[in-house]
Amino acid sequence: MVSYGLCSQYCFLLLIVVSGRVLTESSDDAENVYSELGNSAFLHVRGQSSNTKHATKWFKGNTTVARYKDGSKAYGDYQQKAEVFPNGTLTFNITTKADEGEYRVEIHNKEGKLQFAQHFKLHLLEKVSTPVMNITCVSEQDVFISCEVRGTTPVTFYLNEQQLTEVNAVFSYDGRKATLKNSISFSATKTFICKVENLISKSQTAPRHLNCAGSAEGHHYVQVIVIVLGVIALIIIVGLVYCFCQKNH
Repeated sequence: MVSYGLCSQYCFLLLIVVSGRVLTESSDDAENVYSELGNSAFLHVRGQSSNTKHATKWFKGNTTVARYKDGSKAYGDYQQKAEVFPNGTLTFNITTKADEGEYRVEIHNKEGKLQFAQHFKLHLLEKVSTPVMNITCVSEQDVFISCEVRGTTPVTFYLNEQQLTEVNAVFSYDGRKATLKNSISFSATKTFICKVENLISKSQTAPRHLNCAGSAEGHHYVQVIVIVLGVIALIIIVGLVYCFCQKNH
């Protein structure tokens, strides 16, 4: 007969697989975990069996988060929002920005000797907003395309699956807007989609169809240039007439 503890652990592991809302990355010093405020954090201890004879201790800095030994659990300040499992894995609800930071797990044998230790760093991110794509069409060969998000950074930008980098785009100082440097590589493209993503989410614009030939966007841009040049010419003429009149007086 399968015990309740074993069933709960299997359910927990299944939850990790299907959740998709938490991303982990391993490094030499710590395992980076990415999630967002309001979600659950999963700090998964890898390669450890469910040995109830071992004692597990979780810390955030010098603060005790959770303890597990012989089936007994204690949670300190994380009471009512955390759960520790027999294999050492910890999950808890992220309720405040203060939950972000470094965590440490220690697993001791029944004699109290340290058998295993692992460090985690929890990063809280925001989901990306739906991007806004702006297209200014001067001609079929001269197109200005930019993609912009509001809110969270850093964000990775894509235009029709091509990643925008400093090589092919210019970025705003806050990293929220990317403008294509040269549209020649997209000269044969008539439909554009802007995509943005970070480590926990992604979003994209609706497909936008482009027709530069006789486009209102192109005419409007040219009209603005003509008006500006006309105003400058008028100022110069008025100035010359004024100087001429002053000289005759």
